[in-house]
Amino acid sequence: MKIFAIFHLNLMFSSIPEESRPEVIKRCYWPLLKLVEKGYPLGIEASGITLEIIRDIDPLWIKNFKALLRSGKAEFIGSGYGQIIGPLVPSALNRANLALGRTTGEQILETIPQIALINEQAWSAGMADHYLDAGYSAIFMDYDNPARYADWDEHIQHFPQRAKGTNGESIPVIWSRSMVFQKLQRFAHRELELDEYLSYVEDLGTGEGWLPIYGNDAEIFDFRPRRYKNEAVQEAESEWKLIEQVFEILLKRGHEFQLPSTVLNGLEHKYGGKELELSCASQPIPVKKQSKYNITRWALSGRDDFQLNSLCRAVCHKLEKDFPLCAENEDKWRDLCFCWSSDLRTHITGKRYNESLTKLEQLAFETKTAVREPYFQVSGTPARNHGRMLSLKSEYANVTLNTAKGLAVQEASFLSHDNIPAFGTLGHGYFEEIDLGADFFSGHIIMEGPGIPKDTDLARITPLISESDEFITAACSIDLYQGMLDKAVRIHKHKEQIDILYRFALACRPPGFARIGHVTLLTADMDPARLFYCSSNGGREEHFHLNGQTFDHSDNISFAVSASQGLGMTDSKIVLGGAERALEISPIYPEHGFIGMIKCRQATPSPFVRVFFSMQEMDETSTRGCGPDPKFNFSTGFSIKPRSGE
Repeated sequence: MKIFAIFHLNLMFSSIPEESRPEVIKRCYWPLLKLVEKGYPLGIEASGITLEIIRDIDPLWIKNFKALLRSGKAEFIGSGYGQIIGPLVPSALNRANLALGRTTGEQILETIPQIALINEQAWSAGMADHYLDAGYSAIFMDYDNPARYADWDEHIQHFPQRAKGTNGESIPVIWSRSMVFQKLQRFAHRELELDEYLSYVEDLGTGEGWLPIYGNDAEIFDFRPRRYKNEAVQEAESEWKLIEQVFEILLKRGHEFQLPSTVLNGLEHKYGGKELELSCASQPIPVKKQSKYNITRWALSGRDDFQLNSLCRAVCHKLEKDFPLCAENEDKWRDLCFCWSSDLRTHITGKRYNESLTKLEQLAFETKTAVREPYFQVSGTPARNHGRMLSLKSEYANVTLNTAKGLAVQEASFLSHDNIPAFGTLGHGYFEEIDLGADFFSGHIIMEGPGIPKDTDLARITPLISESDEFITAACSIDLYQGMLDKAVRIHKHKEQIDILYRFALACRPPGFARIGHVTLLTADMDPARLFYCSSNGGREEHFHLNGQTFDHSDNISFAVSASQGLGMTDSKIVLGGAERALEISPIYPEHGFIGMIKCRQATPSPFVRVFFSMQEMDETSTRGCGPDPKFNFSTGFSIKPRSGE
């Protein structure tokens, strides 16, 4: 069996204090080089930031690594300047990160990598262009999660394939295998016996293909980041010695270690080189390992990912406009890449988080950047004698609001759609299925978490109506369990646009999830086979068909992990619709770091399709609640515009 391995080096590792970095280099990185020196050809990947840190702490390690690269005994696997989750950041940042990472690697190691490791194995089709443009010949990406939503031949996993992009392009991919690298981790941590490990590996049956025996962190061997109380106990015997032992046994049993780039020879094999979609409607952004490791982990949990990402987006938009990437502005882009590091969004220590936030705020100050918030007033004339339903009309749009449910949208239409209602409420009894026997509103919020009642804005209110040269507005204030919500729905008088605005004044950040801006598609007269959604996830817009699909991105994984999927919407919009008509939904200010979530279910008499936007989710990295957190005061909102059908 042909075997290869890639070890990921990351001195930005969230739970490693800066003062422990020399120890990590000594205990983890030097033994890795010793393995190579003993004849095991390995791939070693590091971001530009990690290479700079190693160079500054231990330049001898860099010297030895360069010697191994020159001799062909090891292979450098590329990355960005920072370990950034590509599908969550704008295209401009992805381009800059990959360019700066490649430049830094070439300067420090005097080599140009052929293969790039996909950070956290978080992929979208829009990323293919970026890696090709950066000069990479292939990527290293997880097989297991794309495969579970695909109907691929079993041989696909053992050979290099081609990951499709958004516009006919593709990039060769060599596979990582989450279960396989976890087995080596378990063996090294003495949670698996040698014979159990060997039996597992040799039963995989790769035939003429390759097995990625490892493709993850180097820092977990002979060092413990202390993220979890139940981490494997570190014994006296070196875990690197155990890895060397099992590598030696594999060699003696006739297995051959090869450099990762050798795998690309399999592109011409009859089982290799197939063009594959790694994403799909139900899993638009596949990520490594088990389902708790999903895109919300770096978007909406951690210490305060939403606010951190929103400020990063604001700075990115400013840099793209006024400080394009060049030698003069390079430091600003490097600082932003640093501040968008994935590790600042998970188990980051308090000291490192505060230092990084200060760095980001300083960059925002230097570039005169801030996260904007929409302003609106809850004022006007009380609306009376309208029953439960209140209608607002202009030449370009009509909206009917339910005043018994906090200005939930009953139905809304646009002139270019021939005033056919496009979104609104599907009432109790619309669907025949009993488990859909509820009201499915539009425009509302849902906040829910451990230890608190479920919070919504579906309350009876008396709206205040106002009119200006631009808008007709209905507004109200609603008491929540966690504080107060001001809400407004306005239609534009001179263009086809409806806005839904929210102003939160809460005692603290919500302790669970917070999902707002629900838009429920009215599908009764739409062709189910032509329904779709579009989103950009780090690159060009991607188109996903909903024909026959049933999924919910907001499905919780466990009590502690509140969602399973999401959309990066890195161009700050989602398009949802069908052949007859479509809607474009966007945050009022594009820097607001929401992720979109789609729910689609095949039902009678028509499919249930809706989109909503999350500004907070929950997982084991979350450190939120009412303790030391400041009060949560934030205004945001969404615009909804008509699009032609597709």
